[in-house]
Amino acid sequence: MTLFLCPVIGMSRLGAKESEETRAPIQIESRETAKEGNLAIAKGDVVISVGDTTIYCDYAQCDLVTRDVLVSGDVRIYRGEKIFLGDRAVYNLDSKKITGSEFRTSAGPFLAQAHSLISTSSDAFEATHGMFTTDNTSDPGFHLRARKVRILRNDHTEYENVTVYVGRTPVFWLPYLYQPGRSDQSFSIAPGSNSILGPFLMTKFAFPVNSTTYGGLRLDYMGRRGLGVGVDMGRRDPNDGSWGRLRSYYVDDKNPGTKELGSTDDQIPSSRFRVSVQDRTFISETVYTSVNFNKLSDINFLSDFSPAELQRDPNPDSLFAITKWSENYLLNLEVRKQFNKDFQSAESLPALSLDLKRQPFLDTGVFYDGETSVAKLRRNFLKPNEPFDYINYDTVRLDTFHQWSYPQVFGGWLSVIPRVGVRGTHYGSSVFDPNPKILPGNPLYRSAGALERGVLNAGVETSFKISRVFDSVESRAWGLDGLRHILQPFANLSWVSTSRDPSRILPLDALSGSTKLRAIDFPQFNTIDSISNWDILRLGMRNRLQTHRDQETLNWLELETFMDLRIQQPDYDSVQSSDTGQYSNFFNRLRWSPLPWIDLTFDSQVPILDQGFTEFNTSTRVQVHRDLSVTLGNRYVHGNRIFTNSNLMTGGARYHLNDNWAMSFEENYEYQTRQFEYQRYSLERDLRSWMASLSLVVRERAPKNDVAFLLTLILKDVPKFRLPLHVDPQAMGDSSSSSKNR
Repeated sequence: MTLFLCPVIGMSRLGAKESEETRAPIQIESRETAKEGNLAIAKGDVVISVGDTTIYCDYAQCDLVTRDVLVSGDVRIYRGEKIFLGDRAVYNLDSKKITGSEFRTSAGPFLAQAHSLISTSSDAFEATHGMFTTDNTSDPGFHLRARKVRILRNDHTEYENVTVYVGRTPVFWLPYLYQPGRSDQSFSIAPGSNSILGPFLMTKFAFPVNSTTYGGLRLDYMGRRGLGVGVDMGRRDPNDGSWGRLRSYYVDDKNPGTKELGSTDDQIPSSRFRVSVQDRTFISETVYTSVNFNKLSDINFLSDFSPAELQRDPNPDSLFAITKWSENYLLNLEVRKQFNKDFQSAESLPALSLDLKRQPFLDTGVFYDGETSVAKLRRNFLKPNEPFDYINYDTVRLDTFHQWSYPQVFGGWLSVIPRVGVRGTHYGSSVFDPNPKILPGNPLYRSAGALERGVLNAGVETSFKISRVFDSVESRAWGLDGLRHILQPFANLSWVSTSRDPSRILPLDALSGSTKLRAIDFPQFNTIDSISNWDILRLGMRNRLQTHRDQETLNWLELETFMDLRIQQPDYDSVQSSDTGQYSNFFNRLRWSPLPWIDLTFDSQVPILDQGFTEFNTSTRVQVHRDLSVTLGNRYVHGNRIFTNSNLMTGGARYHLNDNWAMSFEENYEYQTRQFEYQRYSLERDLRSWMASLSLVVRERAPKNDVAFLLTLILKDVPKFRLPLHVDPQAMGDSSSSSKNR
């Protein structure tokens, strides 16, 4: 093999220093080399290396004038994991553009071939008469053929005159197809049936808006409801990270039913819709706006058409905010408004807040943090026994909080953090008389006028660590390669004194019911209107077992145990406490991940020194063997004053019958009501390029169970399909560009 440096690069080495520094050398190895005028020629088993790109071919020539490199004969271009295969290609050293003919390429699951390929810029390609598939066989079960394809790498792909083939049979034709690089799918279809919608067919088709914005058109037919139409939009600016999303949907409902909580003669209108907008726009590097707008036609829209979204946000409101942030503070102006009737809400009209992050105070070793806010607040409640008829009250609230802490380490092992804070709050309106407590709607409820409240908090947090290493502990079966035990006892004393009882304050951001312990530190305890007198000592122990795996330290097991000693019990007023004893329940939080195929979580709380309630939450995942995975879980609550007793068992499994068939199930069974709250049974078939799934879903609920049948066809890998021409010819000969464009 003869080593030959292309004269173009050789001449540049003798020229200006700038050219030497900015051009990477081209190294050519071949059986035969020659120079004919302005051409440097290599023949036979040619290997060309440029930066991190390697080209193999039978013939190559380099033009010293035009600076074109021509390669032909079994051309293979490798760059990273990307492969470009073709019969002929031309690469220009100045423009860094490539032109190829009869090319083929593969990257990951994608395969493509076309008559010709032209690189129009560093991130844009044009291909003619192309074929694209994810089925890696000589006779693919699915493929697309397009007369012309334009690829904007990492953005989108456009196809003209597209024919969809199943096997060798054309089944669909489109004059134009747009595939956004970040959307879920360019086209989706889902037929099925359930008791709420009846038989249905859901479809979605994506379309371009501009280089940073794409849209989706939804056309759905539901047997019991009628025709549904929706337009979705999405945008993302790669330069500053700004993004936005619009979701809209309209149904002329043939069977809207009645309001679940209202009177039977108050019908839900047949014109049902939703409009949802989420947006984050960066005005500068430190200033951004946030929008979360939600408008629904009625209270049942989400339960009928998007039950999963209802579980995540059962009370959707709207937020508009502008934020200025820095390393030391966060300044935020927001408006929170409820535009949906029949929903409870807590509104800010508007609210301005300044959050000062923890930072050194005057080089004293003391740290300071604080927050100050002013807001016009409104709370919308429902009248008892009169659903959807609001009682509204509002007030102006000015609040300021300042806290100082002094972290210290004694003896090189004992961490002690004392802290002290002060808060002042002004309310424009307050409750008239807390004894007896006056309900919302009573004319005396907010007749007491303005109210001021002061709060003083103090406390100290202390902890230390003890560790021991057991190098001899090894177990291949349990993934142990040495063991380190870290023991960390901790104690946190929190004392709060307030000049006003929470019962005198309008509950605008009151606590909600929970089985968990409340935060006892500030600003972590952020429900300002529920601050009460308390004196609480939280004691606990953290245990951590660590081992070595894959040249890293892995937390093999973690256990945190803690409980509260309530020297003075807080009275939050706005919500009942689940555990009112002087001693809280005894908590344990266990996380165990001994091996990649098994993990276990176990959270528990039990009364041991006082009256209380019992709660267990467990979940585990086990990959029994290559074809079978199992999940099990349980939620058990007993004796809680707020929540009803529950013993919910959850479980599921997935089993691969063979390379083509799989079956799975998921079930939730509540022992208290003896009901299967949720059941799903699925049979899946691998169709090479497609995955087909037939599912039966049952939800037991009053007054009628919801039964659904769903047939799903998923085109493998194509949801994120873009032509994988990651050869990056622009980076050939420029190592800095190649690393940047990866």
